[in-house]
Amino acid sequence: MLKEEDRTKGLLLNLTGDGKGKSSSAFGIAVRALGWEWRVAVLQFIKGGRPTGERNFFRKYVPGMMFESCGLGLTKGPGDHASAAAAGWERAKELLRGFDGELLILDELNIAVRHGYLDAAEVAAALSGRRAGLNVIVTGRGAAPELLEIADLVSEIRAVRHPFLNGEPARKGLDY
Repeated sequence: MLKEEDRTKGLLLNLTGDGKGKSSSAFGIAVRALGWEWRVAVLQFIKGGRPTGERNFFRKYVPGMMFESCGLGLTKGPGDHASAAAAGWERAKELLRGFDGELLILDELNIAVRHGYLDAAEVAAALSGRRAGLNVIVTGRGAAPELLEIADLVSEIRAVRHPFLNGEPARKGLDY
């Protein structure tokens, strides 16, 4: 059982691995938290302007919930992904210090770090120095060792089979 002082600390969860479901897991936790009337914010680092079911859902059914995207889409696509990630990171640092809610999801932050858009040590320091009581979920493939080291919970989602490997495109409602 957690000690009382640990209950107010806030936890850091890192959902990583090569399997599908990291963001979906984070959004499931968001729904659970909202069910307990927690205030939740989401900042997506890679997903860009393409509509997603999660963004549509939260904007429609959870008025006032912060849900922002700073990415440009697939990292192989055009654009200055490093600058977009840097701008998103500035926003994330504001939220880590000043978001007055209980849960912050930094979706695909691991990917931004893995691609070298953000410095792993700086990200780890800011996550460790977050406001007391703020729970944070970081998602994305290839989590840096620095981010795994500071996490209270690490879940690695492993791919066993995926339709993408057979040439199946992403499907609305299942993949985005």
